[in-house]
Amino acid sequence: MLGQPLQLLQKPGVSQLSNALKVASTRLLQILAISTGTYADKLSPKVVQALLDLLCSQLKNLLAQAGGSRLAAGKDPDDSKTDDSLDSDKKDFRALIRKQHTAELHLGDFLVFLRRVVSSKAIQSKMASPKWTEVLLNIAAQKCCSGVPLVGNMRTRLLALHVLEAVLPACEANMEDDQLTQVVDRLFSLLSDCMWEAPVAQAKHSIQIKEKVQELKLQVRASSRRP
Repeated sequence: MLGQPLQLLQKPGVSQLSNALKVASTRLLQILAISTGTYADKLSPKVVQALLDLLCSQLKNLLAQAGGSRLAAGKDPDDSKTDDSLDSDKKDFRALIRKQHTAELHLGDFLVFLRRVVSSKAIQSKMASPKWTEVLLNIAAQKCCSGVPLVGNMRTRLLALHVLEAVLPACEANMEDDQLTQVVDRLFSLLSDCMWEAPVAQAKHSIQIKEKVQELKLQVRASSRRP
């Protein structure tokens, strides 16, 4: 929820009281997170760690939603469906694309908020752990089997690197050498992918999406002409 704007929290069939409670709890958690980031050096380490664990869980959930939407959008349509469901398939496919875009935007908004939390050195030192660096690197660098980035939104991926930029200086005193080496290797691998592999894979993916949309359009037209 922290990655979602308020206007997207309202859903049909949900009472205004339920929406108000969701907004209030989200705002309360944001206030607690910002306050903890500001006064982390004066708070109990257990309190700070508990909040960071919650934020990390939120970040992983948002990444799972963004990645799941992309994988679902990349599936081939079912040829065994009847003609009556073709128009529905077309709408569902477009809905998946929109859902993927929205999920990646929510993830990016959460990273903007997270960057504000990571303003103190006390927070940075606690986030200098494999748990945090792994999920941030997954947002920036993880790929699907087709070679397309798991998170396609460039803004979101750059925001993950922006948070890493704040966290990595604190890793030197808290991480082992092999962990630092792994982070550096993944960053160089990301640089290589962005230069050579990712543009080609992204171009192929875009062509496949357009072909699927066009195929569904042709199938709908053909079915509508049948007596």
